[in-house]
Amino acid sequence: MKIETNRLLLQTLDLQLIEAAAQRDTQAIEALGYRTNGEWPGEDFYEALPYFQELLIRNNGTNGFDSWIIVAKDTNEIVGGIGFLGDPDPDGRIEIGFATNESHRRKGYCFEAAGQLINWAINQDSVKQINARCEADNISSKHVLMKLGFKNDREDIELLYWTYQRSY
Repeated sequence: MKIETNRLLLQTLDLQLIEAAAQRDTQAIEALGYRTNGEWPGEDFYEALPYFQELLIRNNGTNGFDSWIIVAKDTNEIVGGIGFLGDPDPDGRIEIGFATNESHRRKGYCFEAAGQLINWAINQDSVKQINARCEADNISSKHVLMKLGFKNDREDIELLYWTYQRSY
């Protein structure tokens, strides 16, 4: 699956790209048609690769409620990642996460990518609410979530929890 914005291409991961990322094999990533400076995948995403691999296998491919890469259209470089942690639950809730490579931060990529992916998600009949969480000291993520229209619901010692309610 692909979604385009003005500057970005959002592309769902496939098993080949997950395998290349799991090996941190920049040559294999580039052989798949992407540029990389070696920052992707970041540590959090790297640790989640087995989970996303299992989702793709279980779902026999992507359904969009899994992991996507953020690619700069002008350079075809992977500048970050975004996605959901699985299918909507019975109440229509999904959780979104996003990260930009350090060298590409403060360019508005997360806001641009998340806005388009949220728009895609809320147009799926099965989605009623999108949740997110971030560390309390992550000012950039808090700013992006607020700008996207998320409301901070609660917090604990480590994390802030956010909700984006689908409007009818």
